[in-house]
Amino acid sequence: MYDYRINIRLLLAIFFLLLMNYSCVQSIAEPESKKIEILNTSIELDRFENELYLQIETNQNYSQNFIHEVFMELIYIGDVVHDYSKTFKLYDNGENGDLISANGIYTLLTHADTVVLPDIDPEITNIDMAENFMLDETDSDSLDISVTINGKAFRCIASVLDIFNEITFLDTNVNLDNSYIELMINSDYMYMDNPQTSVCDRSQKETPDPNAFESYFEWANGIPSNSNSNQFVFSTQIPFRSLSDCGGTGRAMFRFILHDLDTDTAIIADDMELIIYGCGDGVCESSLENASSCPGDCQ
Repeated sequence: MYDYRINIRLLLAIFFLLLMNYSCVQSIAEPESKKIEILNTSIELDRFENELYLQIETNQNYSQNFIHEVFMELIYIGDVVHDYSKTFKLYDNGENGDLISANGIYTLLTHADTVVLPDIDPEITNIDMAENFMLDETDSDSLDISVTINGKAFRCIASVLDIFNEITFLDTNVNLDNSYIELMINSDYMYMDNPQTSVCDRSQKETPDPNAFESYFEWANGIPSNSNSNQFVFSTQIPFRSLSDCGGTGRAMFRFILHDLDTDTAIIADDMELIIYGCGDGVCESSLENASSCPGDCQ
């Protein structure tokens, strides 16, 4: 009986030693106790400076011992006529465009002319904006605007090969036409409040200038359209104050400009008019208000 108890204790001790050894080996084999992930990708193409900047950010910021190689493949997907595909190797060594070594962020700075872009001019294909907007009496609000353009669509495939010969992928679509959209607004025809007074005293300029457009906003990155691989949608919101907060009303002119940095040209869409109104602003918009809906403004 005594020998039997000794054997049981010996077996338990051997079992726990084997379990501890297996756990140690397993923890060493797992990269940073979690799977390698691609957190973000970035692509910047500058034709004037002839620079192509590629970057892949991983979750291995403390140690890169389990990462073998990192690549980014660019494939043109805008149409079936033009064909381009090229794979680039990225580095985390403080060189080749990488600023900080061994931080899990892999980078490559190379020549922009390594990417062959199709000879397609960007253009604005659609502008989704309401023709009128009603101000709330007490609450601020915003107007949704989206602009769709034809660009140069590329599929960006980021891949990280680890020492166990396993590959982590991240697939995104990007626009490499090197353009941005500018929104300009002419508010000369609006009834604006005088900020120097304590009451809402909206008034219009005596001589509105039809050319008094001012730059209001710029979009640099569009979201790929679901309906067309070569189209990108730029969306934003224009905030408006409430009537009680002396929000301006009247007619505002919107101008959308697509700037092509590759050719240093600007594509200007037709100006669009937005009627901003609200019952209680002292102005009767005859197409939207009447004596029944807003007797205070439309006597």
